Amino acid sequence: MLTIAAGPAWAGAAQAASGQAAGQPLAHAPAKKHANSPHGETVVTFAWGGGRADQMQALPIFHEFGMHATYFIPSGLVCTQSSASCATSPYLSLPDIRKISSYGNEIGGLSVLHRDLTLMPAAEAQREVCNDRMNLFHWGFHPTDFAYPFAAENPQVAQLTSRCGYNSGLGAGELRGAGACNACALAETIPPKNPMLVRAPEEVNATKGRYWSVATYQDIVTNVRNHGGGWIFFTIHDVCSKACLYGVTPHELRTVLGWLRSQRSHNVKVETMRQVIGGAVRPAVPGPTARPVPSPGVVNAKLTAATNAKHNAPLCFQHADYGQNDAKFNYSTGGGPHGEGTVTVRITKWASGGAYFLPKMDLGQCSPQVSPGRQYTVGAWYKSNHTTQLAVYYRNQLGDWIYWTTSAAFPATSSWKQASWTTPPAPAGATAVTFGLTAAANMTVTSTAYNLAPAQTHRALILLGALIFVLVAAALITRGQIRYRKHIREEIAAEEQRHGAVA
Repeated sequence: MLTIAAGPAWAGAAQAASGQAAGQPLAHAPAKKHANSPHGETVVTFAWGGGRADQMQALPIFHEFGMHATYFIPSGLVCTQSSASCATSPYLSLPDIRKISSYGNEIGGLSVLHRDLTLMPAAEAQREVCNDRMNLFHWGFHPTDFAYPFAAENPQVAQLTSRCGYNSGLGAGELRGAGACNACALAETIPPKNPMLVRAPEEVNATKGRYWSVATYQDIVTNVRNHGGGWIFFTIHDVCSKACLYGVTPHELRTVLGWLRSQRSHNVKVETMRQVIGGAVRPAVPGPTARPVPSPGVVNAKLTAATNAKHNAPLCFQHADYGQNDAKFNYSTGGGPHGEGTVTVRITKWASGGAYFLPKMDLGQCSPQVSPGRQYTVGAWYKSNHTTQLAVYYRNQLGDWIYWTTSAAFPATSSWKQASWTTPPAPAGATAVTFGLTAAANMTVTSTAYNLAPAQTHRALILLGALIFVLVAAALITRGQIRYRKHIREEIAAEEQRHGAVA
């Protein structure tokens, strides 16, 4: 289930900003070549995933010890709005990423929306990977290394990651560490046997209740060092005030980095992924263009195609909620006014917010495309025991989804009725929309037969009327000219006859 905010919020990113990032030495400098040697070099890489804003707390700590890390960025979640808006965002802002880079850290890719690539069609996965790299290039970064979201990968995803221009792909859980996968190898080789699946231990604090201590990091590194060396990753998502999933506290991080600095005499060093992998910066490659959705403008509009039972949603749809309430969702392959499938949202214990089903927020496999400045008529058939509204979101050029607007209210009804509403002109940079009927109180709303189409606006009708007028006027003028020419010919003939009679 996706949880999103209704209204302009941190997730709303403006159009991609351009310009060269301040400082990117590791993205351009040739990487140092490593090779396994009798000295048993041990290389530690800190991989920051998720693009979380609290990672900025780690930046001065790494700088204090003269060390660098690799930050994997989901570009569609980066906050590019005003400083005030980004202050409440759980994700890094574009100025944050520029600052991270200026400190000598590596910027890598993590897909546009940070979603499991193995659960989507190949074309959609390729858009996620390639367009993420395109966004980073647009901002002035030149990423060469990728991290698979949620460490989920397969040969097909690895192949398309390479096609998008990456030199490597980082996994997790393929190596021994913190009591996990005791049958696995201790470390990755340098260079890795398969650069498109660089092996790593499970992510830091990946198991609730089995949190890492400073000794956990030390034991992993020492064990690798004592067995001939190799490459080890510490993959972290958050900097927390106390032990948390996938996170580290500032005190723990400072202690671990201090200990690693003391291990330099034992041939232990901290480097970025780029420094180890190396390779040229390959050109950015856009993902495949999504196909337009045919009438009625929504994929699986009648909700008859089902996805797996785990998601409890029709194909190409998702449920979402926000605020304080208890929202439950149900999907049925039947029950609609003409035999369509139906989706039901039921809210109890409502205090704030709401919930709805809506076409999936993606990069083109399911989401209907739109053009900036154009109005659209959106709607669905519904039954509801309370007034409801259509909440509408749009996708920007980065791939981020942003709250746009809400329709007028539709009345409660125990029988099927059609809710239909024409949007304002689509915002600048809008590339797609999605919409759903909201449950924003203690209520139940059931919907089906979704539709979207370009609106027949007054301007369009005026232009059409003007065109018809011009065509009719032209026809009348042509008809008049034909009659006039006929009349002239008749008069000339009559005049010739008169002259002939006189002669």
